[in-house]
Amino acid sequence: MRILCVGEGSGHDDGRPYVGLSKAALEGSVSITMSGHAGVVETLRRSHYDIVVIQQATPDMKLLRHIRNSRVPTPVMIIVRDSTPSAVAELLSIGADDCVAASVEPVELLARLRAIVRRVSGHDSLTLHIGRMTVGVDRREVHVDSKLVPLTRREYDLVELLALRRTQVLSKETVLDSLYAGESEPYGKVIDVMICKIRKKMRNFGIDEPFTTLWGIGYRLNETAFAPLGARAGATENRTDQPAKESCIPVMSGINIMNASTTLNLV
Repeated sequence: MRILCVGEGSGHDDGRPYVGLSKAALEGSVSITMSGHAGVVETLRRSHYDIVVIQQATPDMKLLRHIRNSRVPTPVMIIVRDSTPSAVAELLSIGADDCVAASVEPVELLARLRAIVRRVSGHDSLTLHIGRMTVGVDRREVHVDSKLVPLTRREYDLVELLALRRTQVLSKETVLDSLYAGESEPYGKVIDVMICKIRKKMRNFGIDEPFTTLWGIGYRLNETAFAPLGARAGATENRTDQPAKESCIPVMSGINIMNASTTLNLV
C-alpha cells in the first residue's frame, strides 16, 4: 500500500508520520511518502498512491477542499489530535473517506486504511471475487474453482495487488514499491520472473493468461481469463486477434515524477 502522508507543517508532527501510522506501517507492507501541503495535488496527479493521509492537530478543511475541488479521486483519511463530532462530520461531508484520532490503535488504523483502499477499488468484502478466482485478503489465499493455488508470499502479494487494481495498469515501479516497501529493492527483473512463475501455476488450473503485459508500461489483471468456462469459450470464438506470446522480457519502467520532499519506507 502506497501512502502519501501530508504533515501539518506546524511543528507538531516534526515532518514524520504520527506514532500510530508509523506502527501501522511496521505491521503491514506499507510505503509512506511524507509531503508538505504545497504541490500535493500535482504529486497525486503524477504518481500513483493508494490513499492520502492528512495529519492535523485540529481539523482544517482547506487542504481537503483543495484536493476535492481539483477532482483528484485518491481516497483521503484525516488523522487529528483534537476534534469535535461536528468537525469530523464536516470533514466527512466535504470528501474525507475517514477521520480518526491520533490515538487510534495501529491495528485498527491499518485495517481502516486497507478497508478504504478495498472499497475504492470496488470490493465490499475481504474476499475478492473475480470470475473463477477468489482472493481471500484475510487468509492471504488465492483459489480457482475453490482449489488453492500454491503461491509464495510475494506471489500472493502480487496477485492481490493486481486484483485490487483490476481496472488499472500498474507500472513496475508501483509494483516494486507495493511489494517491497521498506526493504532493499531487488533487481528490476524480479517482477517479470514472478509474473512468469504465477502464469505457469495458473495454467495448472486452466487459466492461460492471468495477466496482460503492456510493453513499456506495466501489468494489468486479465479478467477475461478468469471468466466461467462457458462464457470464456464464447468470447474466444468471437475474437479476431491473436493472443500475445508469453515472455519473461522485463517491462521497462516509466517516468515516475515525485514532488514529495521525503520518503519513509517501513514494514
